[in-house]
Amino acid sequence: MKNAVSLKNIGTNIQKARLKKGMTQESLAEECNISTKYISAIETGKSSGSISLIIDICNALDVTPNYIFRNSIKTSNDEVDILPIETSLTYLKLKEDNKSFVNQTINHLYSMQKKR
Repeated sequence: MKNAVSLKNIGTNIQKARLKKGMTQESLAEECNISTKYISAIETGKSSGSISLIIDICNALDVTPNYIFRNSIKTSNDEVDILPIETSLTYLKLKEDNKSFVNQTINHLYSMQKKR
């Protein structure tokens, strides 16, 4: 059961990195010479992928294995996400003008909070 949670975390981290880079599952799959279906299976935690594939994915997404495996391996020096993963993924799926609006809203709320 722990492995299923770890695979889901790894898949979510890959999806997040892919979305941050602005890549589709199709383009990532093409760059890694695998099927889109396989990328989908990895992102949903249904498949783990080989070590060499994870390295290819890291290179394609320009991230380290530490990023891919975070929240799956217990260490004391991992980064901490500020927002819940679901919120981060939703934000990454927004169009640029909507991201700008969200950023402006957060900045406005923060400036109002500082005045209190």
